[in-house]
Amino acid sequence: MLNLLAQIPITVPDGTDEIVDQVKANPVLLAILIGVGVLTAAVFVWGIMKQGIKAVIFGGLLSAAAWFWYFNVR
Repeated sequence: MLNLLAQIPITVPDGTDEIVDQVKANPVLLAILIGVGVLTAAVFVWGIMKQGIKAVIFGGLLSAAAWFWYFNVR
């Protein structure tokens, strides 16, 4: 654990060029960043679709209730 913590740089690079160079020099870091990016994009899309499905079901139920009320209760 301490060995891993010793490898973490204390300072943040000043420019984006330094960060890009570090990522290009370390293929494991590149793979991790790509994996995290793909995973978070998939979670985002799944969340949007889940909310869309909930909205469709809710709208359908409200529509059915309105039509039921219009033809049977009024």
